[in-house]
Amino acid sequence: PVEVPTEDDRINQDQAAVVRQTASHAILDDLPWDEHPPLIGGFNCLQARDESHVLLDVLLYRIRRAGGGFHFADRENHPLLVVGEYGKGRTAALACDLAPHWVGPLIDWGTQNDPTPSGQGRVTGQAPGVEAVEVGCHYATFVSQLIRWVGNLD
Repeated sequence: PVEVPTEDDRINQDQAAVVRQTASHAILDDLPWDEHPPLIGGFNCLQARDESHVLLDVLLYRIRRAGGGFHFADRENHPLLVVGEYGKGRTAALACDLAPHWVGPLIDWGTQNDPTPSGQGRVTGQAPGVEAVEVGCHYATFVSQLIRWVGNLD
């Protein structure tokens, strides 16, 4: 669903890179994108094809100290999750990692200190023969819904 540049397209962030929902979709259902938007640490630059749909983008901010607080200024935005359906097949391009380092704070999205009233906290998973992994409950839901949609398992 995307065009990928031939040159190095990695963008690492040292300031706020906020994930924003841009369309309704089953992958994004029942998650607090507006009430508690997650952050990421970096991503690849993608260009959505005409027949695809951008579901999430990433907004980059320049932050500076202003008086007793901070000033956030929009810099730019880029597609982050792009999906497409082709015949009976489905595909998705997620421009950040699913595991550290680029996923950044997104991997902890939905922890117990999340101000939303979910109260679900963290999720632990473990495959045979490997160490357990602990992630935020919203992140686990997002990844699960992404895989279910792409795999046509819904």
